Amino acid sequence: MKNYPLYKTEPIFSLKELVNLSAERYGEMPAFTFERKKQITSISYNKFKADVNALGTEFKFLEIKSEKIAVIGENSYEWILTYFAAVNGGNVIVPLDKELPAADIKNLIDDSGAEIFVYSSEYTDIMNHLQESGANIRKFICMKEIPQMLEHGATLVQGGDTSVIDYKVDNKALAALLYTSGTTGSAKGVMLSHFSIARNTVASCEYVELLGRNLLVLPVHHVFGFVAGVCVMLHKGSEICINSSLKNVLSDLEKFKPHCVFLVPLFVETFYKKIWDGAKKKGKDGLLKKLIGISGALMKIGIDPRRKLFKSVLSAFGGNLGLIVSGGAPLDAKYAQGLRDFGIHVLNGYGITECSPVVSVNRNKYYCDGSIGPVLNCCEVKILNPDEQGHGEICVKGDIVMLGYYNNEQATKEVFDGEWFKTGDIGCLDKDGFLHISGRKKNLIILSNGKNVYPEEIESELLNYIPYVKEVVVYAEDNTIVAEVFLDSETAPPNTSRLDNDIVSFNKTQASYKNIGKTIKRDTEFPKTTTKKIKRKYK
Repeated sequence: MKNYPLYKTEPIFSLKELVNLSAERYGEMPAFTFERKKQITSISYNKFKADVNALGTEFKFLEIKSEKIAVIGENSYEWILTYFAAVNGGNVIVPLDKELPAADIKNLIDDSGAEIFVYSSEYTDIMNHLQESGANIRKFICMKEIPQMLEHGATLVQGGDTSVIDYKVDNKALAALLYTSGTTGSAKGVMLSHFSIARNTVASCEYVELLGRNLLVLPVHHVFGFVAGVCVMLHKGSEICINSSLKNVLSDLEKFKPHCVFLVPLFVETFYKKIWDGAKKKGKDGLLKKLIGISGALMKIGIDPRRKLFKSVLSAFGGNLGLIVSGGAPLDAKYAQGLRDFGIHVLNGYGITECSPVVSVNRNKYYCDGSIGPVLNCCEVKILNPDEQGHGEICVKGDIVMLGYYNNEQATKEVFDGEWFKTGDIGCLDKDGFLHISGRKKNLIILSNGKNVYPEEIESELLNYIPYVKEVVVYAEDNTIVAEVFLDSETAPPNTSRLDNDIVSFNKTQASYKNIGKTIKRDTEFPKTTTKKIKRKYK
């Protein structure tokens, strides 16, 4: 289907408007659901708004005003509450990556100037380190204290203190300071405003229809997890089921039975492989292929039998899952099509922290597998210095672009060309308006013959061509393309000659200048960022 009208979405201009509007619209409907001590708890939209106001009022009572509030912890209602209470009362939130070492957390605290530290009891060791290392924190708040803080804050509101409720947010001012966790280089503090986050929330709602219950899997300290998994779902009136640990994702899918979920491609690939590995172990992979063929034939004549034909497959994901929105990295088209065969629609998108974060996303009825979708209407994209294939640096302009890097004027200047933010990603726009990504500018290989090689493209194709290659990084060494690989211990052949022969065969599928000239086998997996991306500068 050609591009179709946007989904009707009421505009909002701040996160405060988001909380107020969602409570007005959805009232006693469940906003958040989570399990704690084997008890399922639901929080209504009205209760969430009241809690945000109560905690914000308590912050003010504690003389926390116009402060930077750092927060660390697993996904939880208290974490989300802290974020909204902080920014809706005129403070700046500093979400911290819970997987970082304590010393790195201290460095980010020092860089941000945060003097308030809100932490989950699971991260008491981080709090102790900050105290012992002399971090300039004047108040530590454990999330276990939040229920009592809410009670006192609600009493203050009932007693007539409406200063936080009445506070008028400056939607263009700094609201969130997020530190990047890129695959190369040191972290930089990205400054986002209320308006940039709100504008991105609205545009995302306009492009993708998200109905029903959502399982919040992605960590909320990352902007994609927070904006897509929380803000978008609140604006849609969905029920957000909070997954507190990645090890419980599959069990939580069965428990909460969500209709949609936001994930990174690694999860999508895992789901796909889980289906086929399970079928092979039961000797039913042949039957599954036949059923996919039957389903495809019926769908061509307007009959969709997937929910019935693949009921047993879908039950492993709760039975209701019908939509996955994937972001954070390119997604191979075979996984999107593979899950769609079973009735789970997969839409890949593209975003970057500096753009609040979503720039483009495939739509429910207008998508191109292998692409990262059409560009959202909240921004413009141009391709800087395109080559003969139309590939160049993706640049973004619009309301969603960051205010700049915190206390780093030089780094800010380096990434802006006038109003255009230079993402550092290489891509192209096709004739139908779909954005495609080739790789990172920093990783681009320029050979002595002038040819440009995008290592990520070779990596993706190699992973598909040689199934026992589990991870690969491609780079250049003395004008030779090198593939460093980590093999799957369960499926890899015992001798290296098989790998060498498979590389030779793979090279025949590539243009000659893309041929792999050297292969290195690793004994261990590549080091990764906390978002599970391989660190390319791993040596």
